[in-house]
This record gives sequence, C-alpha cells and structure tokens, in this order.
Amino acid sequence: MASLKRWRQIGQGQFHKWETPGDELEGLWRGAHDGRYGPLGTLETPEGLVTFPLHAALLERLKHVREGAEVLIRYTGRQTSKAGRVFKAFDVYVAGDDAMLEVAALRSGPPTEAEAADEHE
Repeated sequence: MASLKRWRQIGQGQFHKWETPGDELEGLWRGAHDGRYGPLGTLETPEGLVTFPLHAALLERLKHVREGAEVLIRYTGRQTSKAGRVFKAFDVYVAGDDAMLEVAALRSGPPTEAEAADEHE
C-alpha cells in the first residue's frame, strides 16, 4: 500500500520561474549555488526562501551584491542583444550604501597600470 503522505524537502523553499514581464521578488540575497540545470539564486522573503534560475544577465548583476543585502529583482522581459541573441532582462535594486561588494574584491589579477598609478597618488 502506498503512503499518502506528501513529502517536501526541507531548506529548498519555493521555486520561482521568470515568465511574466513585471514579475518581482524582494528580500534578503542569500547567494548563488549550482542547480541541476545551471546556477540558482536564493532570496529570503517574508513568505520563506525562494529559489530562482540565474539567467546570465541576472547573474552578472547579482554577483556584485553582498550576501544579506536587501534586493528587489524585476523581470523586464525578453530582449535582443546587438549580436541578435534573445535573452531575459532584469532590473536589480539594492537598499542601502553597503549592499555592493568592493570593486577591489571583485577584481582578479594584478591592477592595471592606471589603477596602480591611482593608488600612489
């Protein structure tokens, strides 16, 4: 006899797909992690944890946001790049001045000559 219990995995929260332009998620950014089909992001909202796919344009914006920062993510719809590729576009807003990571922390490799000259002034 099969069990009639509904099992739900703990810690995964809800999953949100970006489908309708104007869709918004607001909450505390909890970071990115690898999912079965690509990178996923997690927000802590008043309703609980919400996980969503990190499309390339969204991943690029959120990688500059400090974990724990308040964010508002708005899906603006599909757009076409200059190269003719269709992609999902997003607006990302942060609350507060300390929500962004320092540029120096994001840079990989040695500073350019111009950056090195600026540091010595």
